[in-house]
Amino acid sequence: MQKIRKASYCTTRGLWLSFPCLAIGFLLFMPATAEEKPTTEATSKPVQRYDPLSQSLQPIDDNKIIPGKIYHHFSLEHDRYVWAYALPNGKWSYPFGPGTTELPDHFDLVTPPALTRALLEQRAGEWLARSRQEGSPILARLAADDHWELLEFRSVRSHFDLESGYRWEWHGDQRIGILHTHGRRWRYNEESYEPAF
Repeated sequence: MQKIRKASYCTTRGLWLSFPCLAIGFLLFMPATAEEKPTTEATSKPVQRYDPLSQSLQPIDDNKIIPGKIYHHFSLEHDRYVWAYALPNGKWSYPFGPGTTELPDHFDLVTPPALTRALLEQRAGEWLARSRQEGSPILARLAADDHWELLEFRSVRSHFDLESGYRWEWHGDQRIGILHTHGRRWRYNEESYEPAF
């Protein structure tokens, strides 16, 4: 059963990077709701994954998409590219809204794990060493401009559903819904969440 807790407004700030990458070594199961619209209408818009070397998004063939990994795909409902988990049968999870935090290992990156680890060491050496000492995970945060940035402080994995306005946090293996006094819908405004009435 999903736990729900109340939360005050939260603000997150991070060091800007085009996108950090790291093979953490494990993949968490991601429950999500698939989009109902057929994906065939968006076939002219290729699914993309991140290339840390060129710091750009590269198209990937549909037959190489790995269910359970995060990609940049074109959403017919939003008429733009969004980040989401690939699900079986060509479907997608809910689209991530700004403020979402994720483990870099959940992305399908162009570079192999050894190279992505080396790149992360290069870009976030001091914080990476501190996070290892503290036992806290490295997380990437989705900014309002649709780019990912490295969080240089302790945080938890969290999602903001761009469609429903719902928010969740992961504490261990438990996904917890975040409520405010008037309900569970949120909006994102200048690096912070506000209740949506």
